[in-house]
Amino acid sequence: MIGDKSNYYKASDDTFLLADCVRNLKGESVLEIAAGPGYVSNILKENFRLVISTDIDYYAIKEGKGKSTLLVCCDSASVITNIMCDLVVINPPYLPSQQIDDVTVDGGKDGIETTLRMLEDAVRLLKTNGVIMFVTSSLANYNGLLLHMRELGFRTNIAGRKKLDFEELFVIEAKR
Repeated sequence: MIGDKSNYYKASDDTFLLADCVRNLKGESVLEIAAGPGYVSNILKENFRLVISTDIDYYAIKEGKGKSTLLVCCDSASVITNIMCDLVVINPPYLPSQQIDDVTVDGGKDGIETTLRMLEDAVRLLKTNGVIMFVTSSLANYNGLLLHMRELGFRTNIAGRKKLDFEELFVIEAKR
């Protein structure tokens, strides 16, 4: 568990883009990995009976109280073993970095290493006909992410995108 009362990841452009892409999705159960204080989970609560939110930052999870059915402070979804979800949503740290100095934004050397680890949990907890939605950046090796998902038997498409000054954000939808 990590955390700082004032330093967890706040909702930003990537959060709002992801929220727009999942706003109208419906189902029984959804898992949001790296949920932060629960902005997206709060939106998902409208159309899902069970909303599980995970984050490595205790204070972010604490701030998300009331926005999810179940809050779990853990790395990715490592401690969740007994539920399968219709939808898994991930807003991972995705900026390329030689080392992880800031767990809220540093995604590894290619910007995808943390995302790949979170996707392993997502695939493990996804129902057969489930969907994974995740954020990535043009600064990261997002083609490597797409290739990885295809190797796992998923079809991918860009569900949303937003051009910023220094990067373009993408929400990727992955279906089996």
